[in-house]
Amino acid sequence: MKQLSRYKALKVIHDTQGRIFSASFIKKDGTTRHMVARIGVTKNQKGGTNGASAKNNLVTVYDMLKGGYRMINLKTLLTLKASGETYEVV
Repeated sequence: MKQLSRYKALKVIHDTQGRIFSASFIKKDGTTRHMVARIGVTKNQKGGTNGASAKNNLVTVYDMLKGGYRMINLKTLLTLKASGETYEVV
């Protein structure tokens, strides 16, 4: 398993260009979540503002298993699997 910084993890997520990836992270309530997700999905969008920004380290993704939009906090990201590579985020 390769090690990856949080900044480079964001780059790996954006480099997927809509392909499916998986991530494990710690949720706000302290539990660990494993998610299979994609970025760039426009299905079922509604109006409003996106709460994610580079300032608060959130990435908006589409959760493939739950069928809805979720946010991944890069500060609590544990592992990332994309393009056949598995990374440990440090």
